[in-house]
Amino acid sequence: MIRRAAPLLLVCLAVAPAAAQQYDDPTRLEPVVVSVTRMEQKAGDAPASVTVVTRDDIRASASQTVDDLLRQVPGFSLFRRTSSVVGHPTTQGLSLRGIGPSGTSRALVLVDGVPVNDAFGGWVYWNRIPLQGIQQIEVVRGGGSSAWGNYALGGVVQVITRRPTERAAFFEGSYGTRDTMNFDLLLHDVEGPFRIALEGSYFDTEGYMVVKKSRRGAIDIEADSRHSTFNGRVELVATPEASLFVSGTYYDEERGNGTPLQFNRTGYGAVAVGGRLGTVADGEWRLTLFADDQKFRSTFSTQAADRSSETLALDQRVPTTSAGGSLQWSRRFGEHLVGAGGDARWVSGETNEIVYNAGAFARTREAGGEQFIAGVFLQDVYTPHPAWEISVGLRGDYWLSWNGTRQDLPPAAGVPKSQTFNDIERIIPSARLATLFHATPTTDLRASAYQGFRVPTVNEQYRVFRVRNDVTVANATLRPELLVGGELGVQQRLGPFEGRVTGYWNEVQNLVANVTLATPLFDCPAGTTCRQRQNLDLARIRGVETELELRLSKEWRFVASYLFADARVVEASQQGGLEGKRLAQVPEHSASVGVRFQHPAWFNASLTARFVGDQYEDDLNTLPLGNYIVVDLMLSRAISKNVEIFAGVENLFDQTYSTGRTSEGVVSIGAPLLARAGLRLSF
Repeated sequence: MIRRAAPLLLVCLAVAPAAAQQYDDPTRLEPVVVSVTRMEQKAGDAPASVTVVTRDDIRASASQTVDDLLRQVPGFSLFRRTSSVVGHPTTQGLSLRGIGPSGTSRALVLVDGVPVNDAFGGWVYWNRIPLQGIQQIEVVRGGGSSAWGNYALGGVVQVITRRPTERAAFFEGSYGTRDTMNFDLLLHDVEGPFRIALEGSYFDTEGYMVVKKSRRGAIDIEADSRHSTFNGRVELVATPEASLFVSGTYYDEERGNGTPLQFNRTGYGAVAVGGRLGTVADGEWRLTLFADDQKFRSTFSTQAADRSSETLALDQRVPTTSAGGSLQWSRRFGEHLVGAGGDARWVSGETNEIVYNAGAFARTREAGGEQFIAGVFLQDVYTPHPAWEISVGLRGDYWLSWNGTRQDLPPAAGVPKSQTFNDIERIIPSARLATLFHATPTTDLRASAYQGFRVPTVNEQYRVFRVRNDVTVANATLRPELLVGGELGVQQRLGPFEGRVTGYWNEVQNLVANVTLATPLFDCPAGTTCRQRQNLDLARIRGVETELELRLSKEWRFVASYLFADARVVEASQQGGLEGKRLAQVPEHSASVGVRFQHPAWFNASLTARFVGDQYEDDLNTLPLGNYIVVDLMLSRAISKNVEIFAGVENLFDQTYSTGRTSEGVVSIGAPLLARAGLRLSF
């Protein structure tokens, strides 16, 4: 069912040992979700547009990363259409329903309730989340700030990890084209009241060319990628009503960005502790504390027009530290399920840069600052009648940005040696009202109105970045983005068919966009296109999303989804020429269709096709990116109780499609045909 088990992921169900398969009833149990109100609800009782990606969906996908897996969910997209397989980390910002895609996410991403949006830049290191250790993924579309606060402007993506129930080991290994290897080992153990989960993964690929063939020159090489991850969690379950946990993550990656002088590296470590006490019937408390430390480095180059040579332009090192936590209480009072609590996060980050001119040292630049954001919330889920549910959420957040500084040594002409930026302080309210009506046993109606917000990141305030010869300058005076929106939806079940249609309308004040400047700033060298992060007065994003599923028999399943998104600038007092323009990186049309076949005695198969429509690279709508269709194939079969073999192909027909375009005409392209085969072991 659409609300039950991620029907929009066009992947087949994973094969399990043939002796253990049961196919009498293809309907899976309705999952429990927590990402709508921060309290547990059945997915079908949540008054929101929710897609749940199950463990079976993950096992069966041809994708090797979480972001590629989620591309089948309507409205899910990353900046510049790029996959995290080889994409630069700063292009991995998440957007839902076309709400202003950029390197910074406009949706909150959580792992077991802990935010994983990069503390400095807001993007997401998707490779930090190995697929083996995931139990389910919840994707909630629509403003979620009344429950979750910052970043939940367009919704929430929450990853729930697998919990040990017995001693077990799970291994998946694969090898494929372009010398791509992927290994993932997960160990579970249960010792009395202790639950232990340890996971290690390693990925390596020689990558592929990221510049269109007709535009390549002598400097173009494959964009390669390597990363390794370790996750560990120990939980003490003292009683069914009381538990404690401690978890840790270490992540290391290196990427080549398509030319000899351009690369990036990241080292990341994090720890979290917390616990749960009580029951919802009598009052339940949940506490989580977390901290992380990260070192990020990236280089940028100036490239000749014919791409025959390049010179180093910028070498950035970005150390970041953050810490935070949340405390939540929930209890049921008759027909009311009430939750209240608060959360906070502190971030300190800076960019330490060496600036070059024609390959020669020009100056050093250091810029950065600190942020603190904290909020309190109150949620009430009221069920006055079995056919009705009403959800109300209220929240208030306090944001402080301080210690903003910049130093240039030696300073460029007209630039002060040292700058100190004004502190920024804001109180930001947000609210949500939603209702769900079970009109008939087969028809559900939904309606909601909500607010959302996102504060500018340290990256947007202080860090300059460069994509080939396009330079984007920071802006320390940016204001928070504020969203007001609503949606209406209907879900219908008719025998083997289920469909859901949702219409939505969102208006965003102060949307942060990369605005092209007629007069270059001093951070833009001669010959480059100069842009700056600026607030647009008002942007409007409205559209319709549709999800369909047809199960003709236990062997065959057909799924389809479609999203229409009209995303435009309505008011831009400082850049009047942008009014009426489409938001950059938002296609008006996107769709996916798929057919699945499941027969354990033979094999399981899934053939999927994903369409992405025309969009623009830039704010002025002068750099178009054409539409494309990508087809994926997945095959799998269990050969014994503990062994499964599989083969997957992404971009089956080797479609060349554009992911980015610069003002001088250099076109970046997406992943070519990627095939792999491997096996899974479980003991």
